[in-house]
Amino acid sequence: MARAQKPRRRVRMTDVGELAGVSAQTVSRFFTGSGHVSEETRERVQKAVDQLGYRPNRLARNLHLPGSDTIGVLTSGVLNYGASQTLTGLFAAAHEADISLIVAHVAGDEPASTAGVKQSLERMLSLRVDGVVVLARGHYVDEVAEILAGEVPHVVVGGRVLSGVAMAAADSYAAGLLAAQHLLGLGHRQISFLTGPEDADESRERERGYLTALADAGLAPGPRVVGGDWTSHAGYQAAANTDLHAGCAFVEANDELALGFMAAARERGAVAPDDFSIIGIDDMPEARYFAPPLTTVRLDFDALGRGAFAAVMSMVATGQESQPWVVAPELVPRRSTAPRA
Repeated sequence: MARAQKPRRRVRMTDVGELAGVSAQTVSRFFTGSGHVSEETRERVQKAVDQLGYRPNRLARNLHLPGSDTIGVLTSGVLNYGASQTLTGLFAAAHEADISLIVAHVAGDEPASTAGVKQSLERMLSLRVDGVVVLARGHYVDEVAEILAGEVPHVVVGGRVLSGVAMAAADSYAAGLLAAQHLLGLGHRQISFLTGPEDADESRERERGYLTALADAGLAPGPRVVGGDWTSHAGYQAAANTDLHAGCAFVEANDELALGFMAAARERGAVAPDDFSIIGIDDMPEARYFAPPLTTVRLDFDALGRGAFAAVMSMVATGQESQPWVVAPELVPRRSTAPRA
């Protein structure tokens, strides 16, 4: 059996100084820019750094500098398509800006999660992060604001714009409005809404937009269908108990719900758009491959993540609260909707 190799000793700043023929303090000034280092000395230090493969301890460095070049990111709950894509955009923007991220995810029931949120934020603050981006669900926002108030700049990412809070939001209200208007434009008059989680701002705002579109058209909403979460399974179960009479139409709180809904409807002999029209929200990459391809409302979550990062970095740089960063929806027509027969 092969013997385990002994871990190699970490290269220290003193090692760099010895090889370059300078003091550790000079090496520190080379990295921090806190004092004069001649060009000739810089070249010797850089050569030693490259030769030894030295990596500066950024955490230790943060104890002596006003900024840490580090942003905290707090998430909670199930990371569905929208949340994961938002994080993807945020991670990409941080990488491009050479900013480190400290990410904490909180899951579990509400009391445990609330304690987890507080613990995660306190840990981030102890690590001297420059700012915090919060992707936690709605009922955490007040607690987050209370903990972070006066501590560090922070931006809340969500489905609606909140007053008094720096926000980056996908305009879920406008998405629900646009989805319902699309069905109304096709002549549908019996339009129902399939909800996501009842406590999710995104679902509530999308439903509010749907209700506004129907009210503006002088129509009553169709029977409300409760999904309960964002999954295809929830959509499948909801369709099993829904009246699929000819000519009806549905706005789904997200694309995954629409996928499950269409699968269950197909098992009952009802196929979109021949028997009903259906539109989702999000435009997840798989939506174009549904059967039939799903008409949906696109929200650019990658841009939302990048916007959240830009907003918090602007606040770090200026000390001024950022204006809300809002991602507008875009209709993506495909084959799951058609004019009312």
